[in-house]
This record gives sequence, C-alpha cells and structure tokens, in this order.
Amino acid sequence: MSKILLCRDVGFDCDAICRGNTDEEILSQAAQHAQQEHGIQDLTDEIVNKVRGAIREE
Repeated sequence: MSKILLCRDVGFDCDAICRGNTDEEILSQAAQHAQQEHGIQDLTDEIVNKVRGAIREE
C-alpha cells in the first residue's frame, strides 16, 4: 500500500505532496523538498519525527 505526506500537515502553507511505498522514500523526498523549497538545511530529529508522524496510508 502506498503512503502519502502533505507538506501542509507538517505545518507549512504549502501544497506539496510526497508519495512512496515506504516511510524512508517519503522522508527522502520530504528532505529534498524542505531544502529546496523551504530553505531548511538542518533536519533535526524533531523535524524528522514530525514528518514521520504526518505520513499516512493513501
């Protein structure tokens, strides 16, 4: 089953969506998006945990 992450669910006013089959795929996409679109260079454990908590089954 595929998984989805809405950037908006992590607290940004952003319509980006990450999709993948595993949490790791989505985390990789989200990290790239966060760096390119939101200027977040340091992905702290707090941010990663927040993203993990927002990933859900599609």
